[in-house]
Amino acid sequence: MVEVAITWALIASLAQDAGAKFPNLVAAQWALESGWGEHQSGKNNPFGIKGKGVVVDTVEWNGKSYVDTKAEFKSYPSVKAAVGDLVDRWYKDYRGYKGVNNSATREEAARELKRQGYATSPDYAEKLIRLMNRNS
Repeated sequence: MVEVAITWALIASLAQDAGAKFPNLVAAQWALESGWGEHQSGKNNPFGIKGKGVVVDTVEWNGKSYVDTKAEFKSYPSVKAAVGDLVDRWYKDYRGYKGVNNSATREEAARELKRQGYATSPDYAEKLIRLMNRNS
């Protein structure tokens, strides 16, 4: 089996195929959450998607400062499956959440990810926007 390098372009393509209105936002999440693919929270989980799976050490913002903690992260059969899950749960409407695909711009969508609780970091949206501006 041939190992495929995970890149910004590949993540953006998988995101577009999965139905993300802003595929470069998904790629920015990949770059930020995984350190450009160097670190994964669970098997084939470069987005830090939490859920039943693997317990790992992580850092979270508690409203005042960053703290070390443990959290459980999902594992996926492939990165494509992780992209699909991310897009289905955060980009499309899902269980009462308004998906970020409803945003008018990718910047607004990045802010919606933060507002709706995807990440704890107070400057998460701004980090995503900077990544998109540099790499899109």
